[in-house]
Amino acid sequence: MALLLGIYQEFIFSIRAIDRKAFRLLRQRRVAECWKKINGGFLVASSAGIGTGLLVLRAIFNYYYNAFPIYLSSFFFSLVIIAALLLFRKISAWNFEVVLCAVIGLGLSYWMTRASPIAMPDNVFFAGLAGLLAGSTLVVPGVSGAFILIFFGKYQFILTSFGSLEGDIIAFFVVGGILGIFVFARLIAAMLARHFNAALAFFAGLMIGSLNKIWPWREVFEYATTMQGKRIPAFDKSILPWRYMELTGKDPHVFYAILMMALGVFMVVLIEKITARLKTKS
Repeated sequence: MALLLGIYQEFIFSIRAIDRKAFRLLRQRRVAECWKKINGGFLVASSAGIGTGLLVLRAIFNYYYNAFPIYLSSFFFSLVIIAALLLFRKISAWNFEVVLCAVIGLGLSYWMTRASPIAMPDNVFFAGLAGLLAGSTLVVPGVSGAFILIFFGKYQFILTSFGSLEGDIIAFFVVGGILGIFVFARLIAAMLARHFNAALAFFAGLMIGSLNKIWPWREVFEYATTMQGKRIPAFDKSILPWRYMELTGKDPHVFYAILMMALGVFMVVLIEKITARLKTKS
């Protein structure tokens, strides 16, 4: 959504601006200069929007996803695919490098959706590594933090650590997460500055590859348990609607799934047109 709204690049470069020079300005009490350097107003507004979305929409989303998983998955499936296609449209010039980056992004993302979870030791070092990887997903489009934790076998470990208030694990995870945000923001900023089209192609590839994980009809092989005791899929695969009906005995709701996909396409196109109009007026 940040890419479609045209704020992604500003968001990444604003995070990158939080560096040693910014802290030096802060130590020298040159607060106004520091605020301007890091684009503080934009970061505060963005963070407030993210926080509000998490606090206000999380419970609503959880309820409707549990009640209507096929409907919401269909909506997000179309949302991601049309967003990726619009992202491809922003690429100004195609060459071998751009195509290669798109293929790499697609292949990497798709492989992660098909691979079995990786087993890693449960200790503070790997808690920090999990935080680093989860933090990176906040600045890399098309990748879910929860999915990354599940993929590396750390979802249950991290949730249990937070539930039992294990200070060392929590500290390493949080520090790793903050480090992941800043490290990957700097990496992405360099990619956008030097290889803009290739970076967009890679991100679009990531988004298309992730579609395999968002497909509405799934056969689950392994579950993970949240702190609330709810079971969520940890390892599954995409299946066709009629296979879903055979396995579960439930109606696949194909007609309503198509309607939700159409709604997702409509919303992305509408947002893109509104954004373009606002840019023209400004």
